Amino acid sequence: MPFIDSTGAPVDGVHLLYRPAAVRLFQLERGFAWIDPRDGSRTDIPAHDPTRPPTDPHNSTDLASVPAFLWGLVASYGHQTLPAILHDALSDRADEAAPADRFALRRAADDAFRVALRESGVTTLRATTMWAVVSMQRYLRFRTALGVVLVAQVVLGGLAVIAAVVLGLLGHPLLLLLALAPAVLALAWGRDAPVVIASSYLGALYSPLIVTAAIASAIEYLIALVVFVITGLRGALPRPGPTLRKE
Repeated sequence: MPFIDSTGAPVDGVHLLYRPAAVRLFQLERGFAWIDPRDGSRTDIPAHDPTRPPTDPHNSTDLASVPAFLWGLVASYGHQTLPAILHDALSDRADEAAPADRFALRRAADDAFRVALRESGVTTLRATTMWAVVSMQRYLRFRTALGVVLVAQVVLGGLAVIAAVVLGLLGHPLLLLLALAPAVLALAWGRDAPVVIASSYLGALYSPLIVTAAIASAIEYLIALVVFVITGLRGALPRPGPTLRKE
């Protein structure tokens, strides 16, 4: 078990404090440590600082960051909870580092997240998916221009894979070879080519679920608005996303 408590025993539970004023933010009440199975190094994750406000994102965690409309498909907690808290803490340290060091530290945080996910029982497919998402976020946060290019390439790559499958099934089978294009073009990203490759193909794989969830969430929101108007504008104004959310 890569996560241990203050006594060195495997962590058997996570103690989190939720305050209604801190939307979707939780505070860690008991610290823990992560032992990196790659080299045996130790990373300590301290409990929250009670002197800092609960709404301070650098003193809290939102667990696994999942877009609201996908909460019905991907849980924000579970086997990924401890790795997500680890990633939040390491990402905060990257944010607070010298500008020249931030990207490298965030890359290390993303890689540690992937390792911790797999060590915590998350399947390889889902661990890779979550790692690819946070890796794209790394570019958007610290190298915004390149991040926009990366995301655009991933979107086009995913569309190319879908088109290759459709054309290969409806036309000539050799058209399936077009699905190799995203992998070939991703090589231009060097060390981060795996991020682009994984994101492109996983984007194509999950696109039906993502689109369906987005449409369903939009329909539910519109229905809620209609009911809100019909009932005389009583109650809280509907907002997109899950029911159990306060903003």
